[in-house]
Amino acid sequence: MMIQRLSKHLTRLRISFIALLITLSSCFSSNLYAQIFEFSGGRQKQTIGFTMVKNLIVIPVYINGKGPYNFLLDTGVAQMIITDTTFLSQLDIKNSQIVKVQGYGFGDNIEAVLTRNITAKVGKAMIKNIPTAIFKNDIFDLSSYLGIKIHGILGYYFFNSFIVKINYGANRLTFYSPEANIAFKGTKIPIQITSGKPYLTTQIETEAEGKIDVELLIDNGSSHPLMLETLYDKTFPLPKKIIPANLGVGINGIINGSMGRIAALKLGSYTFNEVLTGFPDYNVERSTIEGKPRNGSLGSDILRRFLVTFDYPHEALYLKRTNNTPPKFEHDMSGLEIYVIQGIRDRFYIGRIESGSPGEETGLQPDDEIIAVNFNTVQRYTLNDLTELLKENDGKQILIEVLRGSDKRVYLLKLKKRI
Repeated sequence: MMIQRLSKHLTRLRISFIALLITLSSCFSSNLYAQIFEFSGGRQKQTIGFTMVKNLIVIPVYINGKGPYNFLLDTGVAQMIITDTTFLSQLDIKNSQIVKVQGYGFGDNIEAVLTRNITAKVGKAMIKNIPTAIFKNDIFDLSSYLGIKIHGILGYYFFNSFIVKINYGANRLTFYSPEANIAFKGTKIPIQITSGKPYLTTQIETEAEGKIDVELLIDNGSSHPLMLETLYDKTFPLPKKIIPANLGVGINGIINGSMGRIAALKLGSYTFNEVLTGFPDYNVERSTIEGKPRNGSLGSDILRRFLVTFDYPHEALYLKRTNNTPPKFEHDMSGLEIYVIQGIRDRFYIGRIESGSPGEETGLQPDDEIIAVNFNTVQRYTLNDLTELLKENDGKQILIEVLRGSDKRVYLLKLKKRI
């Protein structure tokens, strides 16, 4: 029964962790945005390692002198967010308030505790009294989605404090004081910081509209290459070939839509072709909640192709290609949604199966526990390994052994490129 409840809940955590479309800044005084992380002892830069899971960046963060805790580093959020509800009992949050957080999705608003009684430390850099939202319920369950324990999300206050260079290929994050003498690498692209989030204007090409300029949120907290939602205050025109998709979760529910491709995306001097693109169902409330009109968002499956440098203080983004091979953007070819229950050993379950997909045709079912893949025990894989395996090659066959109740069953899954 527990597995069934988890399965139904995790159906809402489809392809990516979409930017949290929340507005909490009005709950704090505006001068708090002047707060920054600072190095001690005259240091001007530091490099730390990060873990990359499903294109997302996870860094170690110390909270009130304890840790390290795993935080997503996400340009799509403003205030720091703590998703691990155990913090409510661990932290002294007497100076706090409870608010209803309005979000983009479906369902009731979510309660969060807002506090300034937090000191955060990344490497040798520290910020005191950082505005923080602690959710009373872990509505995202990011730990199950990513396969590692996630305690929270850090965004604007880190990026606004430094010049931040992300080396996706080496899993290295370097952050510099804004006064540091830096030789920027790559193409410079102007950005605009609004409500703590970065935006850019660029050009795309679609079969319906041809070449058009679009405004995009730069969202490295989304695994997608690209999301397009609206054009001329209407739903963005869909390509001829699409598949239905559950595109993620907002503050108060699932975000449905379609998955397809656009002909081209231009970023500075770089052009990407046949870009895999999510098309969320249009919701006019989104721009009201976010406080900024835009056409869509640029995700980490594009950004990871570059050495990326964010310069919030000077409203600039620098992109330097790290691989000259034309990239291929592939969607999952199985139709299976897999999540993890963490414990003494990680247990992998099928949470949702898309209708008409290879996973459904094979006979796999929701709540099946995966115990082996290609004759290897599943503990030899990470969730990220399995995610990549299931979108590897059209026609590839994968042997999956599952536990259904007390019965062991073996299925031969043949991957199929659906979009």
